[in-house]
Order: sequence, then structure tokens, then C-alpha cells
Amino acid sequence: MADQPCKVCRQIRIFLFIAIPLLVVIGTQPDIAVPSIPVEEMFTNFIAFAFLAVVGYRIYADYFKKKK
Repeated sequence: MADQPCKVCRQIRIFLFIAIPLLVVIGTQPDIAVPSIPVEEMFTNFIAFAFLAVVGYRIYADYFKKKK
């Protein structure tokens, strides 16, 4: 059983495999005509916030919620 990663580790890895390439692609795009709303910045902030929210929730659910 020690061979396989836990469910949380697997979820974090999947999220990172998706989020990191997206952030790199967004960050390395050349300057082009962008709408007045900074879509790239909003999307990057959303990805970063979602990552922190998922990690925070998983830490809470796995470590602190079980102790009560």
C-alpha cells in the first residue's frame, strides 16, 4: 500500500499538472491587444486562489477535522 500515493497527494498532483502549464503559457504570451478587462490576470488569480483554497480545505479536512 505504500507504493501508491494517498488520494490527496494524487489530487494535488493532478491540479499542479494542469495549473502550472496554464500559468506558464499565460505568463509567457507576448503582448497582444487585450480587452479592457484583464482576462489573463483574472484567470491567473482564479487558478492561484483555487489552488490555495483546495489545499487549505484538504489540510483542514484531513488533519484538523478528524481530531474533533
